[in-house]
Amino acid sequence: MPIPLSKDVQINPGVLAVAGNAVDLNGLLLTSNPLLPVGTVVPFSSPDDVAAYFGALSDEYARAQLYFQGFKNATRTPGQLLFSRFSPAPSAAWLRSGSFKGATVEQLQKLSGTLMLSINGKSVSIEVNFNGVASFAAAATALQTALTAAVATVVFDTTQNAFVITVAGAKPGSTTITFGSGSAAELLKMTSNTGAVISRGAPVSDVPDTMAAIKAASQQWAGFSTVSEVTDEQHLAFSAWANGQGKRYFYVAWTTSGNARVKGSTEHIAYQIIAVNNYSSVVPVFATDGNRAAAVLGYAACLDFVRPEGRVSFKFREYEGLAADVTSGSDYDALIAAGYNFYGKYAENSVVEDYWADGTITGDFKWLDSFCGQIWLNASLQGAVIALFKSNQTIPYNNEGRALVAASMSDVIQQYKRWGGIREGVTLTEAQKKQINNVVGADVSSTLFATGYYLYIGDMLPSLRATRSSPSCTLWYCDGGSIQKLVIASTEVQ
Repeated sequence: MPIPLSKDVQINPGVLAVAGNAVDLNGLLLTSNPLLPVGTVVPFSSPDDVAAYFGALSDEYARAQLYFQGFKNATRTPGQLLFSRFSPAPSAAWLRSGSFKGATVEQLQKLSGTLMLSINGKSVSIEVNFNGVASFAAAATALQTALTAAVATVVFDTTQNAFVITVAGAKPGSTTITFGSGSAAELLKMTSNTGAVISRGAPVSDVPDTMAAIKAASQQWAGFSTVSEVTDEQHLAFSAWANGQGKRYFYVAWTTSGNARVKGSTEHIAYQIIAVNNYSSVVPVFATDGNRAAAVLGYAACLDFVRPEGRVSFKFREYEGLAADVTSGSDYDALIAAGYNFYGKYAENSVVEDYWADGTITGDFKWLDSFCGQIWLNASLQGAVIALFKSNQTIPYNNEGRALVAASMSDVIQQYKRWGGIREGVTLTEAQKKQINNVVGADVSSTLFATGYYLYIGDMLPSLRATRSSPSCTLWYCDGGSIQKLVIASTEVQ
């Protein structure tokens, strides 16, 4: 047999993968619903999934219907809606069995054996015998009797089709429970491998801790709000958290307070968020219920960054089946002046339209479409540069390295430009030109006008090379905005 050529030339096949989507602008809703385990982030892909989990009469399902519907004529609809627990009161630990959907009472009557649990650190063992029970509720009562109310309560949840053992105790937030063991544990689906779920005992939810835990569990979301209306104190805590996240997330602060419609009033949450605390990254919404907040989150999740000219402003978006909250010009003026977004009914002559106004977000970005766009752009740029770093090549501190860095960002920038996030022909103020030119050391305003953006990668200084630190890098891009108001002079020429 001849000497293999691979001794000297070996070919190792590989794939140069296309960079994936760096972030999804999904929505996150916080709920106090006890069906959701504490400390989890649960994603849902459709309203039906939400109904199956929370029930078809739940507020969560109502919010999900509007969220997944998207705005009228959207070119894409949201992919996921995330839920997490936010409890206004201490929560007791519970163990929920796997689903018994489709099981019959006759099958249930055959279950017997030993169920062992650890409740509040103490071992509990009961004998299970469902012979003769007439329903799943009766089986839950039998378990309750065996455990005694002093230890735990047991119900059969018809939404989840599962047994729920909730730990009793004077301090619910300190209660604990384990998965089941023993001969009846798997028959009752009280083990992790049979679909059982544990919710730990928890104190009243703290906003910073809750949001930090959610962020650690999942970052595939952009906007968040609450299923139920919260207090002003909680609004401000959520707003403070969003304000401190580097413009990565936004909070939809919805209120039903009539003070929002009182011209000049300071007794409403937007005044506290904007005038008193100057929080950014908040979308204040005047609404009659939380469905409006879900619509705002759905708007962001509908933005189609793959589609050329996929950018649409939040103002003028219409939602089918959503009734207008604002129907008078005086309310319009008061709410706009106070900084609120709202769903209104507009009419002139025979034209009657319902749509959102005004499309704003607090802080420097001012407009929700601009804010959502920069989330996608910055996450995608980060992903592109990481892909460069992992490409098995060196990136020298010279013009070649500068070109590699610029090339790694090029596809993202061009995609964002095609989407409508970057516009050519935008006129800059002299102050803007001067600020950019001072950094670059040259007048690049003509490039910004012609291409809509300028990527600056600074000098590759020896001190940077020695420590392998980042050169100065800045991307300036012209947003272009979106016309939202026209005043037209209609003049007859005789």
